[in-house]
Amino acid sequence: MTNTIHTDVCIVGAGPAGSFASLFLDKAGINCLLVDKAKFPRDKICGDGISGWVLGILNLLDEDILLRLSKQPFLLHSHGIRIVSPNFSELDLPFIDENMFKKGLPPGFIARRIDFDQFMIDEVKKRAGVKLLENCEVSGYSLLKDGTELSTGDGKTIHAKLVIFANGAGSKFMKDPGGIHKDPKFTMTGIKTYFNGVTGFHEQNYVELIFLKKLLPGYFWIFPLPGGMANVGVGLDQFRIRKKKINLKTMMLQAIETEPYLKERFKNAEQVTKVEAYGLPLWDKKRPISGHRFMLAGDTASLIDPVTGEGMGHAAITGMLAARQAVRSLNTQDFSATFMKQYDESVYDMIGKELAISSKILNFIKYPWLFNGVINKAAKSKTLQEKLSLAMTDLEVRKKLRKPSLYLKILMGR
Repeated sequence: MTNTIHTDVCIVGAGPAGSFASLFLDKAGINCLLVDKAKFPRDKICGDGISGWVLGILNLLDEDILLRLSKQPFLLHSHGIRIVSPNFSELDLPFIDENMFKKGLPPGFIARRIDFDQFMIDEVKKRAGVKLLENCEVSGYSLLKDGTELSTGDGKTIHAKLVIFANGAGSKFMKDPGGIHKDPKFTMTGIKTYFNGVTGFHEQNYVELIFLKKLLPGYFWIFPLPGGMANVGVGLDQFRIRKKKINLKTMMLQAIETEPYLKERFKNAEQVTKVEAYGLPLWDKKRPISGHRFMLAGDTASLIDPVTGEGMGHAAITGMLAARQAVRSLNTQDFSATFMKQYDESVYDMIGKELAISSKILNFIKYPWLFNGVINKAAKSKTLQEKLSLAMTDLEVRKKLRKPSLYLKILMGR
């Protein structure tokens, strides 16, 4: 009995990026192997937000899957975001997504990753063209003359013409063959736990980003979940954590106990899980995310939005685009680094401008006085609120947010 598996495409990692890639490959009639070191259902540390990007990509994949997802009991429908400034002024911004509204669906969902990822894996298991290997960690990678060879911890060898590395922020393949070496200034440490009984949520289940002065440009978040549960956490870049010798867990729990805005909302709440930490590789610059016979997808490609922490939507996008590139390469039998650059271009065409804008906005979040002033003004202006809501989905509107003159005009009441 041989331990060698042959496949056209091997996808390493069965989270959102990997599962989307496999489903799009199956839709294109391409067989693939999807490998994950865990056995599903498995939990994944995450903020639990499922953005409009995810829903839009699901809609492109299969409208029926999106409709099935929308009816799952583990989901909470979310219609907006609440931004809380360092002086605790609230700004509520509804999500605007006409495509979802036309289908009678909300523009966003919130769900625990253990539930969402299992839903996607259940969809994968329905596809005859996808072979799923669980409890199988890929430990080695080498390039051959006619393909690639992957070795696993349990003694298997996988021969593939093309590999999609989608096994998360901790992937060893991010560096080799990916060539990504992260800067601590653009690597966020996030910690999260679950609470029952948090109060004060928006009636339409807005996700909340609370920008505490001592955490800037990081933030405290609260995402409501079904059954009265909430995902609660904080995130800050590793450079500032080390420089200021910050203990994120201590800071988070102290904020809940001492900040009046949080203390009131948590006074009857109960922490129901331990605090867990994870790394978030934030986007910092345009870089190659593919090479000869490989692509990086999801967090492995270091594409998390540096302002919002958006990662799952970008995972869905890269999964879809990696599958499309795999189809092109297989049809032409061209797996060269030059040909694979089409994948990079398609990713940056779709989200590159958005990421570049976010990196500029990050520079202004660092200043509490500016942040407070803008939020205070925006909270009193329906017109400005509408513009900011549009900025979440309209790139041209969002471009204006990176200009210093805009914030000065807001502060001056213009």
